[in-house]
Amino acid sequence: MTRLFFSGERVLGQNPNFSPHKSSMSLPVLAKPVVAKPTPSRPEGVTFLAGLALLAGIMLLIAGITFALPFPDRWDYGPALIGFWIMLSFGYLGFGQFLPALFVPIIGIPMIVILATLYFAAGIGVFWGRRWAWTLSITLALFGVASSILQAITWAQYDFFGAPGLIVTLLILVYLTRPLARNFFFERR
Repeated sequence: MTRLFFSGERVLGQNPNFSPHKSSMSLPVLAKPVVAKPTPSRPEGVTFLAGLALLAGIMLLIAGITFALPFPDRWDYGPALIGFWIMLSFGYLGFGQFLPALFVPIIGIPMIVILATLYFAAGIGVFWGRRWAWTLSITLALFGVASSILQAITWAQYDFFGAPGLIVTLLILVYLTRPLARNFFFERR
């Protein structure tokens, strides 16, 4: 016949710290409690960059929509002028100028929408401190620097308008490579 033991009962010859029952007494005497490390708080600059990336995604989505809308004989009288100024201020006309005019609606508009989606993803990922978002943000900033420099070289009349995009992307690159931001993305939580 088997006998049931209750958590308070002791059997002769058994060590109370190693009983087969799960009770408060079942832990070894020398065990140390496990204390979790506190999660590092999100730096304010990272929160600002997340908001900036989301804003950039919204602006690029507006640019893509305005390029997709029908316009009169000249695009500079229609809604595409808004998209043109957005792309010019971001410095993204550097690569876009190499597309033939026929392929701008076919290739250019989906590329702008994909870029806007990448900015949305980077903004959300940066806000939550994901490692892939740090890599994506660095990649988008490098793409922005390259495009702004290309725009400044090839569009001499509009080189000043690409300067804000170049300055902002350089500041983003510098901030994301600083230890405070890097530690937020790369420390184990």
